[in-house]
Amino acid sequence: MIRQIEMEANNYQEKAMRTKMSTCDNLIYMLGLLHEEAGELQGKLNKAQRKGLIKYHNNQAIFVGTYEQEQEFLEDCKKELGYICWAVAGFADKCDWTLRDVMQGNLDKLADRNKRGVIDGKGDNR
Repeated sequence: MIRQIEMEANNYQEKAMRTKMSTCDNLIYMLGLLHEEAGELQGKLNKAQRKGLIKYHNNQAIFVGTYEQEQEFLEDCKKELGYICWAVAGFADKCDWTLRDVMQGNLDKLADRNKRGVIDGKGDNR
């Protein structure tokens, strides 16, 4: 199963980069786009909270709007995540990395941190 997912990530990267315009074919653009799209996702969450559609209780986000509002919100978030995926694929592409290698490297790092009991994010290079 994991092998299939890894291949789909590389397949996504290959297909996504076919849509890249020549003016976007650089590392600075891809990094800027990644920041921009992550900010747009954060903005969606902030607006939903400001409008009272999302409440936080016991470290859990609870959607309190209508079903239709929730579905629209989730669909908007899904689109932003898609843009983030495109930017990640583009950044990796500019570094001559495959998404498979990036994802496997992350899994390896997490497994190592977990094994050493430092999964909280303070375990790099220790």
